[in-house]
Amino acid sequence: MLSDIIKYKATGHLRIWEKETGKVLLDHHNAIHPENMSLAIAMAMAHGKGYIREMVFGNGGVRVNASNEFLYSAPQTIGRMATLYNETFSKIVDEHDAGNNDVENNYIEVSHVTGNVYSDVLVHCTLQKGEPSSQNVLNSDNDITTQEYQFSEVGLRTAEGDLITHICHYPIEKALNITLQIDYNLRFQIV
Repeated sequence: MLSDIIKYKATGHLRIWEKETGKVLLDHHNAIHPENMSLAIAMAMAHGKGYIREMVFGNGGVRVNASNEFLYSAPQTIGRMATLYNETFSKIVDEHDAGNNDVENNYIEVSHVTGNVYSDVLVHCTLQKGEPSSQNVLNSDNDITTQEYQFSEVGLRTAEGDLITHICHYPIEKALNITLQIDYNLRFQIV
């Protein structure tokens, strides 16, 4: 039976871990930008540029106050021009984009089981030991400052440049001696 009105739900989940040790650094749900997501879905359905192109990283998701307490920023989910608080790095994850130099480790896949009213989009990104090129040589877990490659916010951006997801989290340092594996899962469900 077909329905002329449907409701859908989009949720996201981010998991970051160190490839060398398997240590999970972050395993958390994220915020969805409803306006930009609805536009991305419509554009993707019409062969527009609503598809996911890159994963973006920043260091403006958390601040430390005078008492050494973490103050988390609210995810940027309002306004068409929403961005990360302080973007410091981006990685192309669209395996069809000529700028993606490592399609085996940076790709997007869709998962669906027949009969389910939801489908998942997995965005897999790998930050290799040598990238970003100006990072610290070693990981220094004791230094919780806002260094350029101490990420505290991650998002997904479309080919049109729209931020569709955003999460602010505990700072994770990316140093030359580790490889970070990032899985950003989006679930689209008819409810």
